[in-house]
Amino acid sequence: MSESNGKSIYGDAEARRRRTLDAAAALLDEGGYAALTIRSVAKRSGTSTGLIYQYFADKQEIFAALLNESQIESATVAAALPRDKGVAALIEAVIPETVRQWARVGRLTAVWRDVEGAERNERESVRELRVTADRYNAELHRALREAAEAEGRVLRDDPAMIPFVLSGLMGVADTIVNNWADHLDAAELVSFTAAAITRGITAGDPTD
Repeated sequence: MSESNGKSIYGDAEARRRRTLDAAAALLDEGGYAALTIRSVAKRSGTSTGLIYQYFADKQEIFAALLNESQIESATVAAALPRDKGVAALIEAVIPETVRQWARVGRLTAVWRDVEGAERNERESVRELRVTADRYNAELHRALREAAEAEGRVLRDDPAMIPFVLSGLMGVADTIVNNWADHLDAAELVSFTAAAITRGITAGDPTD
């Protein structure tokens, strides 16, 4: 196993870290948070527990790293969303990324919180999560505002607006990931959700 530059994966710190996170994500997908242990990650990634401990103190840190990565990726996607087709189109465009991140790690966040309890709040990694969450929220808010302006609408000025949008996005993502509405075409569900969220967060009718 060697990289294109000739270095073994065992001699490449970033490659080891990436391999660890990919192995952890696969374990979460297969068995949930309970399946995530340092030993299982080491076995899945083909490394040793000692090497993993060089980068992560415990399984909490691995999960937090995955969640942080998810939020950074989502913020990048939100920043690049097209604004010119309006709010509903923008929400439809962000839903596939929400589904991807929800399937990978987001759906297990509540379990992680319940299992690890209040102790997690003292960790530096959790403080970092708050920063990247704020970044994602800000990018999504900016994208929605600019999309609304593009079609002659304004967003409702309410502190509950972004939490409402996030709740809708997570709800449709959970439905798609778990196939809760198998009698519906996923595209129809996405379109309906985008239209419903748009009605809830905007004022002004672009057809006026």
